[in-house]
Amino acid sequence: VYDFETETHNFIANNILCHNTEGEKIAWDVGVNLYPYRDIVKRLEFHEVTKKAFLEALKEYRNINLNLVKAQIVRRIADRFIGFALSNLLKEKFHEENISAGRVQTPVLGWVIERDKEARKKYPYLKISYKDLNFGIFLENINNRELKNLDIQKVILKVIKEEILEKNPLPPYTTSEILKDASEKLKFSADKTMKLLQEMFELGIHTYHRTDSTRVSSAGINVAREYIFEKFGQEYFKGRTWQEGGAHECIRPTRPLDVEALKEFALLNNIKLTKDHYRLYDLIFKRFVASQMREVVLKEANILCKVIGTIKKKKEERPFEASIEKVFTTEIIKEGFNKIIPLKVYALDFKDEKVIDSHNPDLKIEKTKVSKVLPFTQGTLIEEMKKRKIGRPSTYAQIVQTLLKRGYVIEIKNFLYPTKRGKEVYEFLKKNFEKWISEEFTRRLEEMMDQVEEGKVDYQEIIKTFLEVIEEAKKLADSKWENESKLDNNHL
Repeated sequence: VYDFETETHNFIANNILCHNTEGEKIAWDVGVNLYPYRDIVKRLEFHEVTKKAFLEALKEYRNINLNLVKAQIVRRIADRFIGFALSNLLKEKFHEENISAGRVQTPVLGWVIERDKEARKKYPYLKISYKDLNFGIFLENINNRELKNLDIQKVILKVIKEEILEKNPLPPYTTSEILKDASEKLKFSADKTMKLLQEMFELGIHTYHRTDSTRVSSAGINVAREYIFEKFGQEYFKGRTWQEGGAHECIRPTRPLDVEALKEFALLNNIKLTKDHYRLYDLIFKRFVASQMREVVLKEANILCKVIGTIKKKKEERPFEASIEKVFTTEIIKEGFNKIIPLKVYALDFKDEKVIDSHNPDLKIEKTKVSKVLPFTQGTLIEEMKKRKIGRPSTYAQIVQTLLKRGYVIEIKNFLYPTKRGKEVYEFLKKNFEKWISEEFTRRLEEMMDQVEEGKVDYQEIIKTFLEVIEEAKKLADSKWENESKLDNNHL
């Protein structure tokens, strides 16, 4: 932005990205190209595409932060040196072009493979339901034959304790959380969710969606305040910043418009949104508004479910007993955020204890075998990336999409399963380059890049370590090709 009459500053304006090194590097690149024409260039950053946000950014312009630029250079070189080098080796080894490896992609593929192994292990399990109360019990000390011969006579439900407590709302969405909920509740792929979010962000409907922060700005609190005061009353409002400091902010609406009001707004302003846009926005809006409402006072009951029966074995029987404890919300004493996100309340038809005969029509018992873990979905895989500090908001969906595109994993009924090809690639990389595709190495790189951002580490020294890694990998790869070609160069 340059005013030729007043010769005022040039500004490079772009929204701050999830890990703001990316936005800073883009600004620096643009600044370098502008330098021959104007040597004074300032940086603007904002989180939402609204007039108010842009005017605020104009008041708070600054110089480009070179430490952030250096950190992004390190990240890009790490991706190129490690990812490109190993990808080229894979292409040579497997004689395929649609094949790749990466410092984040490959460890994540390993998680999918390991989770699939665990999910294939089945254990004896009882599903018990009485009216709307549901329990599940893993039977550790029973085999398949004994499960088949298990005869259940009765189920005892007992209230162990009751307590009144305050339940706080969840914080607003981050990238990983919205991807997880969109996957589980709406059955959206991570790629689809990110595309919808990008489109709504560009229309100024919500704040930037590549973020790992739950922080709410004063502007965001005002949006929630206006809606809650009008919809529910002043007494339901309880503003929270959730996370102190930092430049990042949560994913939140930019206006106090629920989904129905947004439909009217879109119609009046000739904004074209699909049903899926509205479904996704509804999640964001309700989660955000709930995060700014008072807590709910409720009563919870800890209920012990005890199953009693016998296991028949030839001519003898032996007693059987198994139990599990579970917590249920039984009463809402004082309403709060549940006005916008309802809480499930369970009605008990007993006060202290209830003995239920196995023939009771309200009692359902299923003997089965299930795994203790489920295969990853796109959402839970991204949640795992956030938990293990691998990857970042701007790349979560991209990593999952790459695994699918390369044919390393397939998606069946929302679950991710490794393919034969994915297993072969991962085993090859793990066998020969485990040090450089390990989760620990990737996490350590992220920590070093954070130190570069803070100006604590020389970014060129980190880059030198990448050169050493690639040289070692090349030597190892060359020796492997030479030895294997003597045996069976086309084995894989």
